Parts: sequence; structure tokens; C-alpha cells
Amino acid sequence: MLADLINGHRQQFIDLCKAHRVKELYAFGSAVNGPFTANSDVDLLVDVQQGDPVETGERLWSFWDRMETFFQRKVDLLTPRSLQNPVKKRAIEASMKLIYDGATGRLLC
Repeated sequence: MLADLINGHRQQFIDLCKAHRVKELYAFGSAVNGPFTANSDVDLLVDVQQGDPVETGERLWSFWDRMETFFQRKVDLLTPRSLQNPVKKRAIEASMKLIYDGATGRLLC
């Protein structure tokens, strides 16, 4: 699962989250619930510290790019604001797992 991709590179992952001012990072979908295969993408929901809208947008783009490089696979990156569809929102919230807590700087997987 997702933890297998992060193990061995935990500090690098934490540093990426800190550099992009991530408050919380959740995984959902097959990375959490399986089946997670070599062809699976990584589904993430990220909440970042807000600031200047342009700067925040640039950080999100950069974080998405760095996550795809880190995982060496496609990453679908959502934000809480992007979850407009209530059915999809409930489905994601039911399966998501907190993997990084910016308040403590801890990786939880």
C-alpha cells in the first residue's frame, strides 16, 4: 500500500510536506483500501496553509508535481474546496486516512 512507497524515504516526504506548508494530507481510494497495484494512481486530499491566492496555487501545483515525482506514478490531488459533489465528498471522507499532520510534523503511515 501507500506506506510501502513512503518507507525508506520518510524524511524526504515530511520535508516535501513542510516545504509546501501542508496542514493535513489524506490518502483515499486504492492506496488505502486496496487493491493497490503497480498501475494504481495515488489519490490524495491536501489542505495547505492559506496565503496569497497566487502563492497558494503555485504551492499546490508544485506539491502535485513533487508527489508525482516522489511516487513515480500519477497522483490525483484534491483540496477540501474542490469537493463540491456531496456524494463524492461523502465517499472520499468515508475512506480517507490522515497520513501527514502538519501541526505535529508527523507522518502517520
